[in-house]
Amino acid sequence: MPRILRAAILGTVLGTILVSSSAWAQANLRPDPTPRLPPQPGQSLPLEDALFLRQAAAASEGQAELGRLAAEKGPDDAFKAMAREIAQTHTKLDEGLKRLSSARTLPPADQVTPQRADRFGAAGAVTNPANTQEGMAQEAAKSLSATSGEGFAKGYLEAQLRIHDRIVDLYQTEASHTPDRELATFAITNLVSIQKNRDALRQMAGRFGISAPAEGQAIQYGDPTKAR
Repeated sequence: MPRILRAAILGTVLGTILVSSSAWAQANLRPDPTPRLPPQPGQSLPLEDALFLRQAAAASEGQAELGRLAAEKGPDDAFKAMAREIAQTHTKLDEGLKRLSSARTLPPADQVTPQRADRFGAAGAVTNPANTQEGMAQEAAKSLSATSGEGFAKGYLEAQLRIHDRIVDLYQTEASHTPDRELATFAITNLVSIQKNRDALRQMAGRFGISAPAEGQAIQYGDPTKAR
């Protein structure tokens, strides 16, 4: 995907979100010193893109169980409605990710493993093992299965805030750096819903005494080799 076109698409969506949320100041737009190259005939998808597809799918797959638990154990209708919206978002994401994966030649599974990026690596959020998404939602669902009411709500919110910070970073990085036009468009457009869900989680957290500030150190000024 041409850099000018990708930048234009990203700029349009970012401009829309900035109107409603200052949290977009955290956009992960670090320069990439070794840009990904589109695959040539016979080549598989770049490792970073394959990692995005795998990790984004893993992040979404456990959300259905978290949504089911929230519908059963949530403390009130407002909480349950928020959790249902998040689960529906990830059902849609999972369907899209499966479609994108099936339409591409992926590297061998044993090669699609996270690697630590150097200090200036723009793909740090995707390649850093400490930022992987796999199993996070599933583990949260398992730990919350024995709780209910306010205790469930607090555990759910704390887990989802951690998960969504990483999902936002994952999608922002992919939107900024993939040479695949369809992947970039998918990441950019769906980031809108993911950011909306994270904002809803932050607002709900205040009801239960959980600190979830909407602003902080901008991600682009952090070290991509460290988990966030």
